[in-house]
Amino acid sequence: MGSNNGIDDFGHYNRYNHRPYFVKVVSFDLRHKEIGSLDEDSEDTLDPQNSLPELPSFSSTEIADLYGDNPYFQEQPVYGARYQNDKGFVVFRTTSVAVEHLAFRFEIYVDYGLLKSIKKVEEEANKKIDGKNFIQPEICESSSTHSKEIERIGIAYCMPSSMSDTFGKTAVPILAKTQQPIGLLNVDYVFIRALEPRQPVSLEVSYSRHWKKRNKALEVGHRGSGNSYTKFAASRENTIHSLNRAARNGADFVEFDVQLTKDKIAVIFHDFHVLVSVTKRSGSTLDLRASAEKFDETVATDFHELAVKDLKHQQLKLLHLSHHKAPENTDKLKVTCDPTEADENQPFPTLVETLRMVDMDTGFNIEIKYPMKLKDGNDECENYFERNMFIDIILNDVLTHAGCRRIVFSSFDPDICSLISLKQNKYPILFLCVGITTRYVPFLDQRSATSEMAINFAASQSILGVNFHSEDLLREASPVKKAHEFGLVSFVWGDDLDDRKNVEYMKQIGVDGIIYDRIGEIEARKNVFIVERDAKNSLFSTTPSPSRHGSLDKNSLSPSNSIPHSLNTLDVAPLPVANAVSSLNDSSSSSSLTPSTARSLTPTSPKRKSRFSHEI
Repeated sequence: MGSNNGIDDFGHYNRYNHRPYFVKVVSFDLRHKEIGSLDEDSEDTLDPQNSLPELPSFSSTEIADLYGDNPYFQEQPVYGARYQNDKGFVVFRTTSVAVEHLAFRFEIYVDYGLLKSIKKVEEEANKKIDGKNFIQPEICESSSTHSKEIERIGIAYCMPSSMSDTFGKTAVPILAKTQQPIGLLNVDYVFIRALEPRQPVSLEVSYSRHWKKRNKALEVGHRGSGNSYTKFAASRENTIHSLNRAARNGADFVEFDVQLTKDKIAVIFHDFHVLVSVTKRSGSTLDLRASAEKFDETVATDFHELAVKDLKHQQLKLLHLSHHKAPENTDKLKVTCDPTEADENQPFPTLVETLRMVDMDTGFNIEIKYPMKLKDGNDECENYFERNMFIDIILNDVLTHAGCRRIVFSSFDPDICSLISLKQNKYPILFLCVGITTRYVPFLDQRSATSEMAINFAASQSILGVNFHSEDLLREASPVKKAHEFGLVSFVWGDDLDDRKNVEYMKQIGVDGIIYDRIGEIEARKNVFIVERDAKNSLFSTTPSPSRHGSLDKNSLSPSNSIPHSLNTLDVAPLPVANAVSSLNDSSSSSSLTPSTARSLTPTSPKRKSRFSHEI
C-alpha cells in the first residue's frame, strides 16, 4: 500500500518541499487501540474492550526503496526510509484480513544533521575552486542512514474512508506536534485481493521464478507473425492464423495482447480503441439494414472511435472496424476481414480459443493490456475495468484451459504485474519497460521511466524479470548485466529488432528472449523445445547392442548359486526402460540428461513427471 508518496508544504513552507525526509508507516486496526500509540490514555488502557486481540488482523509493514541499492522488501528502520520529492520512490506493503478496518499512520521525520551536511555541500559547490575542477563531496545516500539529530515533525493518518476504491490516490494532511496542519502527503495505493473464484492452490508445480538458462536466446513471434496494421505482414496480427503461422515457422513463443470486451470476455487485440465505419447519409435516409456482406467501401464513410471495452464480443465481430490510424492509411488498416476468410483469420479471437487452437509446443507470452496515464496528461483509456476483476477473468481462463503449455505473462503496468504475481504461483511475469525513449510518449509511472527502475521493481516484487525496450539497450547494454546480477531474466522488444543485425546484437549481450516480427521468414528455424525433446527421445530410444555372452545357462551357475558375471552385462530389464522412455516421450521437457534425470528411469512419481512436462 502506498507508493510514489509526495510531501507538499502549505503556504510559506513551500521552500521545504524538496527537503529529504524520513517516512515511516504504522498499520493499525481501527477496532483496537494500537501498540505504541502517540497519545496514551490511562483510562482507555484500563478498558478491557480496547485491549488488542490475541491475533492481529494485519502483518507488519515492509518497505522497498526503488531508488536504493537494495530494492527488496524488508523491515522498516526505526525512523522509516529516506524520501525526497522527485528523487525517491518508496513502496510500503502489508497484508490484512480486515481491510475495511485497516488504517495507516505516517510519521514524518527530519534529520537536521543530514540537512547540515547537504547545506555544506551546496556552499562548497557554489565556490569557484580551480575553475572546472571542483569535486563535489559525497553524501551518504542510504535510505535508512540518519544522524543523531533526527526529530519527528509531523504525522498523517490515512483512514479506510480515504481509500474507497481498490486503486487510486489520496491526500492526507500532515499535522505538527501542535496539531496544526503543515502540509499534505500524497499517497498512491492499490488493494490486491485473492483470486475469485478461488482456484486450488498448490506448490507442487511453480514456475514463478523458474527459467532454464540456454546458450541461445528464445525467439518470440511478435503478435504472431508480426504487426500487420502499421507494417507489412503475411497474415493479420493477433489471429489464430498468425499465431499458428509463427509456430510453423519455428517460434519458441508467440507474443499477443489480451484485454476485455464489454461482456467481459478476454480477447486478443492490441489497441484499446477501434474505428467504426459508418456510411454517410444519402439524401435524408440512411440504410441501417446493410449487413457486413453488403458493405461498400467505395461509399463515403465516417469513422467513429470506440473503446474495445465498450463493445461486446459479438459486436466486434460484426461491425466494420478499422485500426485507429486508418484515416492516415486506408490500404493496410482494415480490421474487419472479408466474409470469405477462414475463421482462424478472424480478428478478436478469445483467449480460450487461442489456448485451444494454437500448437501446444509453442509457448505463450501473454501481454496484459491495461491502460496507464501518460506523462503528457492523457490517459490511454479512461474508466476502465477494476483491476482485480480484470485480472481474475484472464487468470481463470488460463488456469482452466492452458494445460501444460509454457506461459509467461507481461505488462507495462507495474501494479498489474504485482496482481498476477500475488494471485497465482504457477506462471512467471515479466515487467515491460519503455525506458528512456524519443519514439513514444512515456508513462507517468516512474517505475517504467528507466531500465534501472524497472529492474529494481522486478527485484522488489520477486517476479521473473524485465522485458526491455530495444531503443534503451542499443544505447546502453548495462541493464542486461544488472538484471542478471539480480537473478532476473531479460527479454527485449521494439521496432529496432526488424533489423536482423540488432537481433544478433541482442543475442551477443546475453538477453534471454527476443520479440520481433516475421519470425522464421528470413531464416528458417525450429522450435527449441521440439529440438530438445527430439534429442532427448533419440538418446533414450537408442537400441542397446546385443551382449557378446550367450544365453544364461543353468550349468554356469556356481555351486553357491551366485549370480554369474554374464548376468551383470546383459540387458535384462527392457520393460522398465521402455516405460521410462514412454514417460519421457510424453513430456515436453527440455532438460539435458543429468544424474538426477537418469534416476527418473525408475518409476517416477507424478510430481517428477509434472516438473518435466511443464519445464520452460
